[in-house]
Amino acid sequence: MCIADRNKSKSIYVTYFMKTVMEIGNYRLKRILNEPEEVTNKILNDVTSKYEASVHTKIRVADVLEIRNSGLHDNEYKYALMAHFDFLVTDKDHIPKFAVEFDGLQHKTDASAIRRDELKNSICCKFDLPLLRITSAYFEKIGRFPTILSWITELYFLQEIFYNAKDKGQIPPDEPWMWFSVVGYDPVVRYRVFIEKAYEKGLCCDPLIGFMSGRSKDSKSYATLSILKLQNDKYIIDSVECLAINYFAIPAREIATEISAYNIYKEFKKYLERYKINISTHDEISKKQRDFIKQHKLCAYNLQLIE
Repeated sequence: MCIADRNKSKSIYVTYFMKTVMEIGNYRLKRILNEPEEVTNKILNDVTSKYEASVHTKIRVADVLEIRNSGLHDNEYKYALMAHFDFLVTDKDHIPKFAVEFDGLQHKTDASAIRRDELKNSICCKFDLPLLRITSAYFEKIGRFPTILSWITELYFLQEIFYNAKDKGQIPPDEPWMWFSVVGYDPVVRYRVFIEKAYEKGLCCDPLIGFMSGRSKDSKSYATLSILKLQNDKYIIDSVECLAINYFAIPAREIATEISAYNIYKEFKKYLERYKINISTHDEISKKQRDFIKQHKLCAYNLQLIE
């Protein structure tokens, strides 16, 4: 083999080697955000940028909370050292405001994931850090808001503005924060009006969506079971679960109730437009209601579903 051939062969070998190293290296690098998390990140950034706030991804729990001498149990302490928050929202001074976790299907089915979630929930409770757990359902549009998550995030900052104004004497000291009293921030009110008008036209049997809400007996989540009676023995039913810890801008129970009412409206509108939807009977509703009552400690205020 001549020198030129040897050099050519060597060049090919080096190129192949470098390509192989690069490929191996790429396999060692993990994507920081999966697709649902990427969507979550964009939604949060779109809202927080309006309030001089920032979104941080995959930040370690122990870097957010001062866990030393905090009274955490050993398993919570070890978990805080290893675990991270999917998203952490901070103010302009980088002070943590609230965390957001995107929960995939495994968070309902995988025992290890459920245990880890319980640890994180407990830690956030002890440190009074607001934590909002979401699913892809929060990416849906609601009212004038591009997504449900956008709406909920907006409410957090509006609540802060409200209390700052209160501290400055611009709002009476005895005035309570009520998110639905802020003009334009009750996105479901128009859907409830739609159902009332449909009732007046004889298109359904109830002017209001019936619902019951309660706290799960085996977790910190809240759930709402909603129904709308269409005609004799024909009902639309929906249930939504929500876990939001210390998220006082809009409590978890109310998040679940609003989303469930919105879902009822969407199905009812399809029904009126002659699309095929899932219709439940009185017996099916009764069973779901009994099961719900067994699994939840009911909240004080509920609208009777069925007798």
